[in-house]
Amino acid sequence: MIVKIDDGFRIQKENPRKKLEELIVPTNRALITDVVNKGYMLASKASKDFPFISGQEGTTDFLSRMKSLAIKFYMKQYCDKGILPFKYKVKPNETKNHDYLLIYNDEGSFHLTINQCKNMNKPAVPAGYRIQENKNFQSYFDFDFNVYKTSDFNDDNLYLELDHGYQSEQPMFIGLGIPKNDKSWYSVIDLAKETPVLRRNFITKPADIKEIDVDTFKEFIRNKG
Repeated sequence: MIVKIDDGFRIQKENPRKKLEELIVPTNRALITDVVNKGYMLASKASKDFPFISGQEGTTDFLSRMKSLAIKFYMKQYCDKGILPFKYKVKPNETKNHDYLLIYNDEGSFHLTINQCKNMNKPAVPAGYRIQENKNFQSYFDFDFNVYKTSDFNDDNLYLELDHGYQSEQPMFIGLGIPKNDKSWYSVIDLAKETPVLRRNFITKPADIKEIDVDTFKEFIRNKG
């Protein structure tokens, strides 16, 4: 929160966990879990449709890429169909050799990248595009009520990460968090553990979306997502 006073702006420290839960409400957190779970299932199903891959060197890397593409595929579907109230951009990384999906909302209060990680103890490893997107080191979480900032300070549009992993048929974790830097979080929620509780409390159900066949996913891959 920014409180205006005569000589500038005073920053009041906020609770990161509360802020995260306000930005991505329980129903949407449950739906995001569906996206990741369905992505893993689709990747597993699709990989079996590529018999030439089986037993060959690089299979693990191939499956890893398939999971990332399948989650990207479902996330775009959920946004396009209005199941999740978010928008997205497909942006090139700094070397123009890889595209990434940037999720955001109409209010411009957050933007989010999706990453595959070994664990959720810390945010995803540094990459040029993530460094570019993450401006949270300027966040109001770092300030207290006795610190002054000038009027050009912007506390909007927090950078979030949706990190999942790892080398398993089902995601071992689905971390939704506010990174502080590449080594720590302001706050992170493991959606894989939270969603079953949400479903009991809020009676949320997986979104009713037509099952995607492997051929449709192949076409998505051919079109480079």
